[in-house]
Amino acid sequence: MQKSSSNNRQVQRTRSWIFEALMILMDEKPYKKITVSDITEKAGIARQTFYHNYDDKDDVVFEYVKNTMHTDLLKIETNQDSKKQNDIVLTFNHTYMVKHRDTLKKILSTADIENRILREVQGLPLSLIKPFKGKLSREEYLIFRYKICYQITGCLRVFLDWFLTDMPLAVDKFVSVLNAMTIPKEVLYRNIPNIVIRISKE
Repeated sequence: MQKSSSNNRQVQRTRSWIFEALMILMDEKPYKKITVSDITEKAGIARQTFYHNYDDKDDVVFEYVKNTMHTDLLKIETNQDSKKQNDIVLTFNHTYMVKHRDTLKKILSTADIENRILREVQGLPLSLIKPFKGKLSREEYLIFRYKICYQITGCLRVFLDWFLTDMPLAVDKFVSVLNAMTIPKEVLYRNIPNIVIRISKE
């Protein structure tokens, strides 16, 4: 849970020092053995400064992952090209993944942050299905909610596994496999939007 407003420039600098200190420490010792005192000493700040910004070290890495997901790595939008109904499109930024691979892998594989990401993702269905509430029957709306939760959580888990194992499938092949795992809307409930996975190489 973040405590300080991230709009203040000094707050941003302090959080940057804290994050960089934690990244250095993660190269020196196991994540579980890193203490807040280790971080504040490495960052050159007081303990109260740390706790003014974060509750614990997990918040530091989760803030980075969350900000990365929201701004650089993952984009979620509706696709207006569908004739029957808008699709939900998940676009992952492949270029950003490759450029920041070491940092992302260090965090995702060391800090047990994957489960926290998945917990946070469970809140996505409510925001994604809201625009469709008046367009679907009650049954379709509920099925859409469950489908979005099931597919987004599943797709994200598969995506993280692919990334953490050094992306063994080529990007295009991986996307085709991931899209094949989603439930086509033509099979049942034609009015319910489908999940479409894309990976941007820009």
